[in-house]
Amino acid sequence: MLTVAELNAIRDRVRKQLSIREPHDRLIIGVGTVGIAAGAREVMAAAMQEVSERNLDMVVVGEDLAVSADQMPVVKFVTVNGEETVYTKVTAAKMREIVQSLEAQVGTLPNA
Repeated sequence: MLTVAELNAIRDRVRKQLSIREPHDRLIIGVGTVGIAAGAREVMAAAMQEVSERNLDMVVVGEDLAVSADQMPVVKFVTVNGEETVYTKVTAAKMREIVQSLEAQVGTLPNA
């Protein structure tokens, strides 16, 4: 038999997982073959860490973005309204700065 505290923890975890289905601002990291070779894994790890630490209402996803190799790693920020901003030659440190600059625009997750 689960305690009330354990049930509340499960409820909170599931709510957070289900909130991804709702429309959110997205950070799309170019993780194709060229992107990975240029350091996209480190960029994605930095983005996920910053978004999680700051509890931002934003989803981080990886996609194969069609951008020339000399512009990799590339990050695209897409708002709920469909506005896009593309960042090129992104490093892990630059990714942290980008997430920090977007913090006021996206806000934090409710009930966190």
